[in-house]
Amino acid sequence: MTALTQFKILVVYMPIGSKVFERLFYKLRTRSGNAFLPAPQMKEAIIPHLQSQYLLGLVADQCPGNMHSAYWIDFMGRPTPFASGPEKGARNGELPVVFASIEKPKRGHYHGKVQLACMNAAELPEGELTRMYVRYLESVIHARPDMWLWSHRRWKHAWKEDYQPMRIDEGAMALA
Repeated sequence: MTALTQFKILVVYMPIGSKVFERLFYKLRTRSGNAFLPAPQMKEAIIPHLQSQYLLGLVADQCPGNMHSAYWIDFMGRPTPFASGPEKGARNGELPVVFASIEKPKRGHYHGKVQLACMNAAELPEGELTRMYVRYLESVIHARPDMWLWSHRRWKHAWKEDYQPMRIDEGAMALA
């Protein structure tokens, strides 16, 4: 992707617990010139880039840390938490948003696919961008289930009624 754009690409990621593996994977991840920002320090790590134009990539395979601030929506038929920060950041910055996926036409060959979600996230009602993302992700998974990492624990947190204020399903919107 770096070769296809004039903008610096910033990628937010979760660091690996092992310092040895973290250094190895960081070196592998940044060899194409992209800047990787550790999620726990994202606010500080992004500061040097704020005065320039950049593309910000968020990998959405992480489970949110705070279940009470997460958006809750049915995903693959089960109540599931999604981090609310990406949507809130896009809305606050009045940013365009694209969704991306990876296709594998044959062994060892991969193609990235991007789709414009919106030109200005602030124009959408709260929760709508996350709803759009969840529906997009479900369509990608249904089209290519072999490309989904089924081993990660997306449903490790059970639904509780006290999460209801953050539920964003159609007809269940409870946000102010």
